Amino acid sequence: MNLKKPNLKGSSILRDAAPYCVAILFYLVIKHLYVLGDLIAAVVSVIMPLILGLILAYVIDPPVRAVERRLRKRGKSHPRGKAIAIVVLIIVFSLLLLAAAVIPQFTTSILQFSENSTAYHDSLQSSVNRLMGRKIDLTSTFKITDLLMEKVNASIQKAISSKSAATGKGLASFAIDFILAVYFLIDKNKIVGRGKQFFQLVIKDSVYPRFASFMKRCDTIFIKYLMCEIIDAAIVGVVNAVFMLIFRMSYVPLVSVLVGVTNLIPTFGPMIGAAGGVFILLLEDPLDALLFLVFTGALQGVDGYVIKPKLYGDTLGIPGLWVLIGVILGGRIFGTWGMLLAIPVVAILDIVISEGLVPVLKSRKRIFDKGSQAGLAAQARAAAAGAAAGAAAAVAEEAAAVAEEAAAEKAAATAGAAGENAAAAGDPDEPSSGQGRADAGPDEDED
Repeated sequence: MNLKKPNLKGSSILRDAAPYCVAILFYLVIKHLYVLGDLIAAVVSVIMPLILGLILAYVIDPPVRAVERRLRKRGKSHPRGKAIAIVVLIIVFSLLLLAAAVIPQFTTSILQFSENSTAYHDSLQSSVNRLMGRKIDLTSTFKITDLLMEKVNASIQKAISSKSAATGKGLASFAIDFILAVYFLIDKNKIVGRGKQFFQLVIKDSVYPRFASFMKRCDTIFIKYLMCEIIDAAIVGVVNAVFMLIFRMSYVPLVSVLVGVTNLIPTFGPMIGAAGGVFILLLEDPLDALLFLVFTGALQGVDGYVIKPKLYGDTLGIPGLWVLIGVILGGRIFGTWGMLLAIPVVAILDIVISEGLVPVLKSRKRIFDKGSQAGLAAQARAAAAGAAAGAAAAVAEEAAAVAEEAAAEKAAATAGAAGENAAAAGDPDEPSSGQGRADAGPDEDED
């Protein structure tokens, strides 16, 4: 007995099974999503030194280019390498000098916070008495502040002891990133050339000039923003240090560095720096803390309305609401780096929206409007054609009716004429020859 095999087509089977396969794959991906997250985190952790090295190289490149131009004007040999060496040495020396000025004072201030509570009580008591003009008992307030300071000191010491290993690891990672940045700076021309070749191969020739112009504008925005922020932070820190030295305040390097570094953070940075400086100076001398707070407010006003507009110019013409939203979202999603880079990212998004998205939407709207107008015209023409066809049909019907009526009248007239002829043929006054013969027949028979 021969059994025929069923005729199964592979394409139809695959077509029928595809939705089930996709559903099963989607379920597996959702169920093991944590594995995908771990994989992404592992990949990011591996390439993060490269990313940070590229960022550092990108930040260091503008001063390197400036020094390189000066060396080229003087006719020096190997200007690129010498410029990189000069800038790197300046950065390393500045970081070491900053660490030598801040770290000892930071540790000293932490120790003084925990050991000199009695001196803080006396200083605060005398300052309040001078301000109020009479003696006010602050014993209950001191009990609360001592309890708070004990908790703060314990948490600070615990954080320092627990984060010491992490701090050493972070410094080692920063050193590796810095070395990678130096190598990226050395091979900058090759990297940029390969990047241009890649984008020219990927992007259409008609689109590439606009893409290159957009990337150049983004580079200008980022570089000018970073340079202006660093210069502005240095100005604010130096002016704050001069003010504190004039009034002979304590912790000048620590507070000035704190104010300058936090000034890099848009919107909320000056408030964080002012709060930290007031807290540090309040434990030493409340009057110094009050003077520092007033001066910081005035300095931030001058910085916001005079210094920054002069530095930035018209490069970043973005609304303040966009800046605030960008800082909040950047801080929530990317942390400190998100807050630092919020303003240039918002400026680039503003360019993308105003010069990229809006023209596309306007062109689409014009096309849609033209299509709508063409559709309305086509509908009007169709309606006119339909009306003309209806009128022609009515005329044709009327003509047919007239023709039928005429034909009926003609048929009636023909029938009438035929009837009259028939009546005339049957008249008795004019007998027919047949009747005559019929009448003569009997006579002949009689004969």
